[in-house]
Amino acid sequence: MAKIAAHIREIRTHIPSHVTLVCVSKFQPVEAIREAYEAGERHFGESRVQELQRKKNLLPNDIRWHFIGHLQTNKVRDLLLLRPHLIQSVDSERLLTAIEHEAAKQGIVQNVLLELHVAREETKTGFSPEELAAVSHQLSSFPHVQVLGLMAMATNTDDETEIRRCFTEAKALLSTFNVPLSILSMGMSEDYPMAIECGSTMVRVGSSIFGERALTGKERSLPKAVFFDQDGVLYNSMPYHAESWAWAMTKHGLPYTAMECYRNEGRTSTGVIQEHHQQMYGTDATPELIAAIYKDKTEHFTQMTGGFPGIIPDVDKVLYYLRDQGIECWVVTGSGQRDLINALNKTFDNVFKGIISSFDVKYGKPNPEPYLKAWERSGWKKEECYVVENAPLGVRAAKAAGLFTIAVNTGILPDEELAAEHPDIILHSMNELLQWLKNK
Repeated sequence: MAKIAAHIREIRTHIPSHVTLVCVSKFQPVEAIREAYEAGERHFGESRVQELQRKKNLLPNDIRWHFIGHLQTNKVRDLLLLRPHLIQSVDSERLLTAIEHEAAKQGIVQNVLLELHVAREETKTGFSPEELAAVSHQLSSFPHVQVLGLMAMATNTDDETEIRRCFTEAKALLSTFNVPLSILSMGMSEDYPMAIECGSTMVRVGSSIFGERALTGKERSLPKAVFFDQDGVLYNSMPYHAESWAWAMTKHGLPYTAMECYRNEGRTSTGVIQEHHQQMYGTDATPELIAAIYKDKTEHFTQMTGGFPGIIPDVDKVLYYLRDQGIECWVVTGSGQRDLINALNKTFDNVFKGIISSFDVKYGKPNPEPYLKAWERSGWKKEECYVVENAPLGVRAAKAAGLFTIAVNTGILPDEELAAEHPDIILHSMNELLQWLKNK
């Protein structure tokens, strides 16, 4: 930790006094942030609302927290309750409108930056120049939002000409507003000196201060096979499963919540019903009750989704990247919904080498049997296989099978519940997973 202060002193020698340094503290432990604070830093950047909330409660009140990650509209209320100093990642008019509405309800004016899409990458988000021009003339429609400037990320490349193009374009767009904007946030550990040359007034520096982020995990080469869970990893189905399970179980005298569904994700349907029945009544559920609950649950799910809930954002990019690298992709799921299972290869262009479902195993997750069966069928060594999971019980099953496990938290559970099962890495989106894989 003593190195953090030395890193900050070195970085400060390259940053003019008019440029604000934001220490990117996402995924870093509280102790590391406190070390940077004691070295004099007050601006810190986080990308997850829950992580920001936890850290804010543990660290000094005079820290100025910047939200720098992708913000979903359903998280706006929770974020604004934390009173962030600045939201840097407002990437659409829809999100800007959501912040305006919530800020009005809370009686505050929220400072924001508008995120630009100047990089030549589909995975990055933000306003196009045309969209920015349109919204620049509508700022009076957002009295509870104070737009202080723009934020931009350069293309992820070693081509300095391309990086400079991104920064120069962002600087030019700043001057197109009919109101003065004071902040141009661009530049990270790899490129902040160039960003400052191009006019940046705020830089976001993480690894150069803290070292490699905690999410990097132990060094590993790319695997030979990756085993993907289905619900919450491939399909964006967990909100619908949660509501359907809660409705069907409660209908049959077994009150059940969405949170319980997320915590039991990965179990077979019979296992979920039996365990809950035993907890409530001390007896086994009858086969007839199990069949009735599962029938009602499935029908409710189909009514809400039309049979297809859509995919998790960017998971298709992860799958096709792995395929292009010659890496096998497998599905390991506790699901018994044949329509979803049968649609997998059609949905994802026949990318999967094999599928292990509840029809292939005696014991569901958290028993390691599903992942052991996938590993055995793959024919690879354990150290040549990865698992991608989103659920605590799935992580437990994968770790019990002796496999390197990446937890991607796409649901409503806090990171701590995933961390309790000791995954090797915790990420928060498929785009993060894609970038992690590309850096192997």
